Amino acid sequence: MPAHAQDAASQGEKPEAQEGGLETIVVTAQKREQNLQDVPAAVSAIGGADLQSRGITETSDLVGAIPSLQVTTPYGRTQPNFALRGISVANEFSASTASPVGVYVDEVYQSFRASHGLQLYDIDRVEVLRGPQGTLYGRNTTGGAISFFTRKPELRDSNGYVTAGYGNYQTFTLQGAAEATLVPDVLGVRIAGTFAEGDGWQRNVLPGNERDLGTTDTIGGRLSIRWQPDPDVDINLKLYAAKDDPWGTAPYAGGQLAGRQDALGYSRFDPQPFLGGRLLGEDEVAVDRIGRNVSKTQGVAFTVNWDVTDAFSITSITGFDTGDYINNPDDCDGGPADLCSIGFTSTSKNFNQDLRFSYTNDSFDIIGGFYYGRDKVKTVNYPDFFGVLRPLLLGAGLPGNFNNAAIGTPDAIRFLPAFALDPTLQPGDAGFCAPVEINPNGFLDARSLVALQTDIAINNTGNGGAGGAFSAACAGAGAPPFTPILGEQRYDIERPSIAVYGDVTWKATDKLTIAVGARYTWDEVNYLNGSTFIYGLDGATPVVNLIPYSNPYNPNLTPLEQRRDANRLTGRVNVSYDFADDILGYAQYSRGYRSGSFNGLAYQGVNQVYYIQPEKVNAYELGLKTRLFDRRVQLNLAGFYYDYSNHQVTQVVGATTFTRSSDGRLFGGEAELTWQATGRLRLDGSLSYLNSRYKGNVIDPTDPSSPTLNVNGNPFPNAPRFSFRLGSDWTVLDDGKNKVRCAAMRPIPAAISSIRSAITARIPAMRRRRDRTSRSPAPTFPAAIPAIGWSMAG
Repeated sequence: MPAHAQDAASQGEKPEAQEGGLETIVVTAQKREQNLQDVPAAVSAIGGADLQSRGITETSDLVGAIPSLQVTTPYGRTQPNFALRGISVANEFSASTASPVGVYVDEVYQSFRASHGLQLYDIDRVEVLRGPQGTLYGRNTTGGAISFFTRKPELRDSNGYVTAGYGNYQTFTLQGAAEATLVPDVLGVRIAGTFAEGDGWQRNVLPGNERDLGTTDTIGGRLSIRWQPDPDVDINLKLYAAKDDPWGTAPYAGGQLAGRQDALGYSRFDPQPFLGGRLLGEDEVAVDRIGRNVSKTQGVAFTVNWDVTDAFSITSITGFDTGDYINNPDDCDGGPADLCSIGFTSTSKNFNQDLRFSYTNDSFDIIGGFYYGRDKVKTVNYPDFFGVLRPLLLGAGLPGNFNNAAIGTPDAIRFLPAFALDPTLQPGDAGFCAPVEINPNGFLDARSLVALQTDIAINNTGNGGAGGAFSAACAGAGAPPFTPILGEQRYDIERPSIAVYGDVTWKATDKLTIAVGARYTWDEVNYLNGSTFIYGLDGATPVVNLIPYSNPYNPNLTPLEQRRDANRLTGRVNVSYDFADDILGYAQYSRGYRSGSFNGLAYQGVNQVYYIQPEKVNAYELGLKTRLFDRRVQLNLAGFYYDYSNHQVTQVVGATTFTRSSDGRLFGGEAELTWQATGRLRLDGSLSYLNSRYKGNVIDPTDPSSPTLNVNGNPFPNAPRFSFRLGSDWTVLDDGKNKVRCAAMRPIPAAISSIRSAITARIPAMRRRRDRTSRSPAPTFPAAIPAIGWSMAG
C-alpha cells in the first residue's frame, strides 16, 4: 500500500486486533496525520492501489466510489464539475466562476475549473472532505474539498511501471512512472506521464459535417524532485504540464415548442430526410458545427516542511500555474440550422501561498497560518446567434453594414411596436405595428423581433421562423427584419485573497475532544477590461459597441471596470466523544462560503454586468464512526442539515446568460459499510440520501441577481435523492511473491456502458491487469453495470 494507507501494525496497533481486520488508513484531512477513523468528520480516502484496482483513471470514475459525490463533465474529461451533498457549480458555465467544491493537488489550490482533471495519474491517494471546509481550506469550499496527492520520490530505491490499456471506442491509454534515488534518504527524482486517445461516443450525422464527437485526446507529464538535507527538513519541487484536446459533444435539443420543435421547426424526434426517413439514434446528433474542447495547464509547486522540534513544525506551500480553455465554436441549439453558437476562450494565471504552523502536545493540537492567493482569468468570447438569417438577408439585397441585431437592452432598443405599449391593439388595427421611439440613440427596430416572440407565445410554434398574425402585420407595416448577433466580448476577472486562520483541538478528557476553528478572509473581485462590440450583417464590419455603449462603433472607448470587496468569517465547532476504543461520535457546526462573482457572460449591455453576492452555507452535522467484531466491520454514519444562501445558478433568457442567486436548504444522511469477510475478501458499500429545496426566494425586478422565475420547491441540480454503491475486493492469490487481485464496484444509479482491458508491465516486477470501468457514452443510457478490475503481480 502507499505510504499514507499503511497497515495497522505500522501505526502501533495491537497485532492481535489487526490480524484479519481492516487496515488503518492515514489521512491529512485536518492538516496533520491521523487515522481516518479518528477524524471527527465525514472524510473518505482512496489509496493509489485501490484507484488502480477499481479502474479509476479519470475524475468521472470517482462517481460511486465516494458517498454523495456526483461528477458531470460537459466539456471533456479534464473539466469536471464536482458536486458534494448536492452543492456544485450547478448549471453555471462561466470560466470566471469558481467551483464551490475546492480542488487541491498536493495541497495547492486549483482555482481554474478547466484544469481540475488534468493531474489524475500516478496518484498516491485521494481524500474527499464532505461539508463546508472554511477553516483550514478557505473560500470556495461550501460543498467540501477534494485533495489529490501525487506520488513523490520515496528516497529508498529505483522503481517504475508502465501501464498500457485498450478500451471501447478504440481508446488507447498509456501511463507510467520512473523513479531514481540519487542519494539514499536524501535526494530522489520521479518522472510520470499519461497519454490517452480514442474515438468519440457521439456521432454527428449531418451531411457534410459527419464525424465522431466526444473523443479522447490527453497527454501530460510531471517531474518531482525530493530533497531531505536533514531528517527534519523535507523539500519537494514539482513541475507539470498537460493538455486535453478532444472534439466536443453536441447538446441534445429537447424542443421548446409544440411537437418538440425549435423556432425553425426542427425536432430530433422527427424522421430525418437526410437519413432516408429514419430517426436519430440515441448517440447521434445533427448539428451544423462543433469545435474542440481544449484544456491546458502547466505549473510548479514548491513545498517545504520543517519539523523544528518534536512538537512544532512549519510548512510552506507555494504554487503557480497557468491554464487555457478554448471551446470554439460550441453549438448550443442542437440542430442543423445556425441558430446558436458560442466560442469560449479563457486564459488563467494563479498564484497560491500558504504558510502553516503546527504545535502538538498531550492536550492540544494547534494549527494556524496565513494564506495569499491571486488568480486572474482573461476571457474572449464570440457570441453568434441567428446566423441562419445572414445569407437570406444578404441575398435579399441588404448591405453588409446593415445592423438590426436582436439586442434587447435599454441602450439598444430604439423602436417598439405600438401593440407592445397598447395591449388593446390587434393585428389589422390601424397603427397596430407603428414604430414608437423610446431611445433616440438606440439602433434596434424591435418590431419584427417582438412580433415573432408574441406569435410564439400565443401559438407555441415559430411556424418555421415565419411566425403568425403578429409577424405578418408588422411585415406589412414595413418593419425591418432583425439581424444576427455576431460579436466579440472581452473581460478579465481578478481575485486577490488574503486570509488568516487558526484551529485548536483540545483533548479535554481521555474520551472528550473539543475543536474550534476560525478563518477570516479579505476578498476582492474585480471585473476589468470589459468590452463588447458586434458586427454588421456581413459578419466583418464593427457597427456598434454594447459594453460600454456607443452607436455608432467607437474603437477608442475606455473599457468597463467594476470592483467589489467581500470579507467573510468562517469556521467550525466540533465536539467528539470516544464511546469505546473503536466507537467515535461527533457533532459539528461549520460555515463555508464561495466568493462572489460578476455576471461574466453578459455581453449585451452594461446593465447586465452586475455583482453576485458570495454563497454561504451554515452546516450542522452528527456522525458516528465505528469498527466492530475485532475490527472486521467498519460502519460510519452521518446526518446533516444545510442552510444555503445565495446559491449561484444560471438562467438563460433568449440569447443572454444571467448568473442569479437563490436561497435553499438541504438535509440528508450517509452510511458507509466495509466488511473484511476473510483475510483476502473485502466487501463494501455506501448509501446516500439527499433532500434539497430552493425556498424563501422572492422575485425582485429591482435586483438583477434575482431569478425572473419562481424556483421555490425545486431541488438543487446534481443532487439525486438516493444513490448507493456495492463493491468487493478479492485477493485470489498471495504467496509473498505473487499476487492476483480482483475488484468490483457497482454504482447505482449510473449510466455505464464500457469494457476496458489493460496490460501492465512493472519494473522490476511484472504486473498484468484486466479491468472494466464505468464510462457514460450517453446521458440517457439506463443500465447499471458493475465495474470489475483484475491485477496480478509477481
